[in-house]
Amino acid sequence: MNVRDTPRAVARTVEWEFAQSTYAAVLAELPPALFPYWAETAHREFPGIPRDASFYAQSAEGLMIFFDCAAAAGRPCALPSRAADSVWHAWARMDASGLDRFCTRHFGKTIPHLEKARMQGAMGGALATCLVQARRRASKSPAGPDLPRLFTLDLQLGMPSGFGYRVIGGRVACSPLDQLGRPAGRPSFPRALMPTALLQAGLISQAEYAQAREARDASGDAGGAAAGCDGDAGCGDGGSGCGGGCGGGCGGG
Repeated sequence: MNVRDTPRAVARTVEWEFAQSTYAAVLAELPPALFPYWAETAHREFPGIPRDASFYAQSAEGLMIFFDCAAAAGRPCALPSRAADSVWHAWARMDASGLDRFCTRHFGKTIPHLEKARMQGAMGGALATCLVQARRRASKSPAGPDLPRLFTLDLQLGMPSGFGYRVIGGRVACSPLDQLGRPAGRPSFPRALMPTALLQAGLISQAEYAQAREARDASGDAGGAAAGCDGDAGCGDGGSGCGGGCGGGCGGG
């Protein structure tokens, strides 16, 4: 947050950013005290995190997308963005009961905050659940290969030590982000996020899987081989730099 910005100017920036979102009506009801509290405290838990109004507003939008996904999923859902997680943590510290009331009012249920340590055994499946739900909300094919904004948020914002999701050769890849928010190290290709795994987990239908495969074949994406590489032992996760090979933080659902 620029010290020269007046509180009203900062508030206008947040309001303008919120108004551009498909979740505008929900974001308009975030407590006004949350942004200054987040700006004051988030860097203690997330070193190097930007504290400007635009970064906050986009992170808060990501959290709303996640809450929507988690509420609809009916199973554990993992958050693939540390930027969005920073807002969740700040809100829970500031007013946990108010956060629960907000989620109940706007998403029909409270979203329990599950620390990453409790998610480790089921992180892959929880991330897959979030991916499919987020794709559906973004009107994307649930079998991919396009990534919804929630998964690309950390990379777009340059979140220090965030999760760098992108598509490489038709497959979902994740690289850890460094302290400047840039991809570092070899990317992993989480098996749980491949179309075959989504089908096996019951997250997509056979028809949705077949439709996505036909689209890949029609595009001539043989190199991407999201179809050909699905479930192949040679594909691998490619490392554990992103939260155990699948980049995710806290979860809910």
